[in-house]
Amino acid sequence: MHGSETIEAPTKVRKVAFARLVNVSPGRVSQMIAAGLPVEADGRIDVARGKLWIQGNVSPTRSAAQAAQGALPFAAVPDAAAERLRLVKEQADHAALKNAALRRELVPAAEVEREWAGILRQVRAGILAVPSRLRQLLPGLTAAEVEAIDAELRRVLEEMADGK
Repeated sequence: MHGSETIEAPTKVRKVAFARLVNVSPGRVSQMIAAGLPVEADGRIDVARGKLWIQGNVSPTRSAAQAAQGALPFAAVPDAAAERLRLVKEQADHAALKNAALRRELVPAAEVEREWAGILRQVRAGILAVPSRLRQLLPGLTAAEVEAIDAELRRVLEEMADGK
């Protein structure tokens, strides 16, 4: 051997060595072989041909989670990154709602309903008290007139209760 001669990298390697060269697991190399990565008859992989096959057949942005979905039609393949982002947003929304409830910025619907029911009972009682107050304020009103006012107020309350 002369000093100018160098040892060249092997052109054909076993699966484990090829995996190290392309920075993937041996299992991933097996998957690529099943998908069409060219292999020599002795089971070795030609490094140059293997790298060319990877460049043409494996997307550098494709995640491992999407690998099994390659057979799906394009429209049916879920975008893993978008789904992950949606999940993170949902978790953030959940935490924000929980924090707002703890700070009492959000009130449970049952509490709001109870409060409004109490207010509406007071309004109803006030309206039903109008005829007797009018009788005291306007002593010249006849009993029939007071009854007519009372009947009209009750009719309006019933219409409101029926949602009309």
